[in-house]
Amino acid sequence: MAYVFDPDRLRQLAADQAAAFSGADPFPHVVMDDFLRPERARELEAVFPGPDDALAWDRFGAEGYEVKLGSSDEAGFPAPLRQAVHDLNSGVFIRVLEQLSGIDHLLPDPHLRGGGIHLSRRGDHLGIHADFNWHEGLQAHRRLNLLVYLNPVWEPGWGGELELWDTGAVALRRRVEPVFNRAVLFATRSDTFHGHPNPWAAPDGVYRRSIAMYYYTTRRPDDEVRPAHNTLYKGYHVP
Repeated sequence: MAYVFDPDRLRQLAADQAAAFSGADPFPHVVMDDFLRPERARELEAVFPGPDDALAWDRFGAEGYEVKLGSSDEAGFPAPLRQAVHDLNSGVFIRVLEQLSGIDHLLPDPHLRGGGIHLSRRGDHLGIHADFNWHEGLQAHRRLNLLVYLNPVWEPGWGGELELWDTGAVALRRRVEPVFNRAVLFATRSDTFHGHPNPWAAPDGVYRRSIAMYYYTTRRPDDEVRPAHNTLYKGYHVP
């Protein structure tokens, strides 16, 4: 079976967008539309589990910080989603990410710690935060986040936009709508603040759905090294 993405197209995209990624404000990132093969994206959307499906959902309920469902239990994923996760952890895809980001020696995370699939119901939200920076199981530094949106319909009044804030967590710099088959790749440091604080407001039964993949290295630049920490929320972060 072909990869869930078109390798040739992504290699060209990486060559074309590498400079834009590294120079993006407020921190390195790129937004990529039509990211997966169209027919595969539609297949993933069709099989994406709902909140009441038989899946090992982790339920996050910290109002004002993180209210959502997530699962890293790939054994319970429908087969097309499980294959997509494997493809996004493949050597072919890792080499695309290295070319695009300029970060060498990237490692995938077979454990999907904090990643996998995410689902937001009406009222769910994710406060502005910087992610955990160290994966104890891999003994590695978190370097990149990849989010792939699988929402067949999105309307402006529904909220749920990804927000990228400045490195002091003071000001919003970019807002990205979670439209179908759009991917966002961004650098992960202790000061790369992001989230979707605008609660999901679609009609009941319409969910915000995404695949979340994270990538690591065993070393990182000295000026980015911080003591290991969990999620740092806006207003409670370490300068």
